[in-house]
Amino acid sequence: MVCITALLWDGAGRGLLFLGAVAAVAFAVQALVKKLGRSARMPAQMIGALGLTAAAPAAWYVVTGQLDARAWGLWLANWICAGNQVHFVQLRIHSARAATLGEKFLRGRWFFFGQLAMAAALLFAWRAHFLPGLAILAFLPLLARGFLWFVSGARPLTVKRLGWSELAHGVAFGVLLIAAYRLH
Repeated sequence: MVCITALLWDGAGRGLLFLGAVAAVAFAVQALVKKLGRSARMPAQMIGALGLTAAAPAAWYVVTGQLDARAWGLWLANWICAGNQVHFVQLRIHSARAATLGEKFLRGRWFFFGQLAMAAALLFAWRAHFLPGLAILAFLPLLARGFLWFVSGARPLTVKRLGWSELAHGVAFGVLLIAAYRLH
């Protein structure tokens, strides 16, 4: 409470209120979508990730005092990363028995097309100056992990190992994204 009061005290932190409201709406919508049942689990997680990743533009706003293209680019980058991780974990859980390329593609075709859409969205964000070009490097481990899963052999699903692996991908993403912004 002390920190948020200090940030909002002089009226300069109004952007934080906007971002907080957007995150609150995302979490409320997530709660409603969850009530639709199991088939809505992944969309609910994506909506929740939208709320969680609002912390990225909020941090940018606190540091720079601006909600500019860079802030929206950070939000987009973090949401795309989180969404990719949610989708990959769901894919691994629901296709744990898939062994061949054909089986994997049948079960993971939407993830595959999502990987292609992610690459296209990143190129657009870079060309529109929402992201520095080096920020695209932060996504390479995610893209490689996703595409390599399709051609890798059958692997048993070890949820704990999958969790640690996704944590490592998240940390690598964060470090590479920060480096991209620092070097830009």
